[in-house]
Amino acid sequence: MDFRKLEAFCKVYELKSFSKAGLELQLSQPTISAHVANLEEELGVPLFDRLGRTVLPTQAGEVLYRGAKQVFQQVGRINSEIGLLRDMVVGDLLLGGSTIPANYILPGLLKTFLALYPSLRVHLTIGDTDSVIRQVGQGRLELGIVGSQPEQQGIAFYPLRRDELVLVAAAEIAAARPAPKTLKDLRPWPWILRERGSGTRRYLETLLKGAGMSISELKVALWVESTEAALQCARAGLGVSVVSRLAAQPCLDRGELVALDVMPQVLERSFYLIQRQGRDLLPAANLFIEHVRNSAGG
Repeated sequence: MDFRKLEAFCKVYELKSFSKAGLELQLSQPTISAHVANLEEELGVPLFDRLGRTVLPTQAGEVLYRGAKQVFQQVGRINSEIGLLRDMVVGDLLLGGSTIPANYILPGLLKTFLALYPSLRVHLTIGDTDSVIRQVGQGRLELGIVGSQPEQQGIAFYPLRRDELVLVAAAEIAAARPAPKTLKDLRPWPWILRERGSGTRRYLETLLKGAGMSISELKVALWVESTEAALQCARAGLGVSVVSRLAAQPCLDRGELVALDVMPQVLERSFYLIQRQGRDLLPAANLFIEHVRNSAGG
């Protein structure tokens, strides 16, 4: 089988779209469609069901995807081992990050890592904590950095650094209301909350439970899918939100947001480097683990 056709098939499978696969591989949609059609003709079975704009793999497509990923992993291993014989670290690192690590931790780590190994290519997938953990467990990502300790079986994790969660609001919103003294005083305030699966959301639920409250008691004005969206909506005066201090500090320093001192305790959380237990990692992934742990001082 032609590797280019297999690569096109895998991208369509992963993105569930011929057009998105073409954009990622920098190929036209007709070329992607032709590659998949040629594979289907060669194998004598349909690989996808086209239901309007929805693309779903058939049973044959599922079988081919699992086999193709194993082939690509083996090819990557061969390239990496040959590169090591030439005193080079080459290949691809499939890395995932939840929103805080992806935006505020990984850029600095990747800058120093790629300066050491410029022949590497990093493919960074951003999602919520649950999504990154799930993809590491499925083998789609080699490593991930997430904002809460994984509960999924078969995932090894290493704490990297700590962060504090803070409750923030726009200065004008806070000034227009009586100063809250406890979390319960904030029940009538509009809230901006993260989606399910977010590490920040998980910690907020724990915090509310400790105060004898639940999310259902809050007046939720907005649900958002990223920390940056929560910060920008809070800056715009749309409500109060719990966010990472790492992300919020520049806005606090500029006076665009204020921290509301109603937390019953300092709420800290750790970020974790995760991998699937027992997975035989390529040299690039092992070197990144070493780099991250050295950078974290552990």
